[in-house]
Amino acid sequence: MKKKFFLIMLILFITGCSKEPKQLSYDKIEGLPLNEQVDSIIKNTDLIEQYEIVIDESSVAIVYPAEYISDSRLTLDNSKESFPNVAMTFVEHLEILNLDEIVITSYEPSDTEMTGLTKVSAFFTKETIDGLDFEKWKEEKKDYPHRFYRYSDGYLIRGTVWDKLDEETQEVIGNASKNAVNSDSQFWEYYGDYVE
Repeated sequence: MKKKFFLIMLILFITGCSKEPKQLSYDKIEGLPLNEQVDSIIKNTDLIEQYEIVIDESSVAIVYPAEYISDSRLTLDNSKESFPNVAMTFVEHLEILNLDEIVITSYEPSDTEMTGLTKVSAFFTKETIDGLDFEKWKEEKKDYPHRFYRYSDGYLIRGTVWDKLDEETQEVIGNASKNAVNSDSQFWEYYGDYVE
């Protein structure tokens, strides 16, 4: 009897921990200002606690500190906290807002008055988001989290972070950055690189 109970509890724990965040219905945020819509969506994912939202017309940046995760796990891991998982989840959930650009940036916070340093950032345009197969990503992310970088329009892995990655990780990602092809987005150039 104890073994069955333990097995049931273990299964419930594993399935409960591996659940994807449920998408927030647009009906619940319709009519709110864009910053409140974005904030509601990010809170609903329950992936990060601290973050800032930057909005410029229909471009949105989500900037959050990555304090309690190693650079290698942040950059390429299949865990809930990894940048590929956090960023792709945000993009999927923000899709309902029909934004032109989304930038997700994780950074190393500073104890001084200086700004934090970007660790990893990614850029997605509306056209790319419309073409993403999020169900396919959910199937791939456990074994192929590096594909996240291919799906983005642009990404940056700060040199100090890139240099700490082992050769195998660097090889599967390919490069420390990818320029957004056919894009002259100043929004991406700024919020993908700087943290104020």
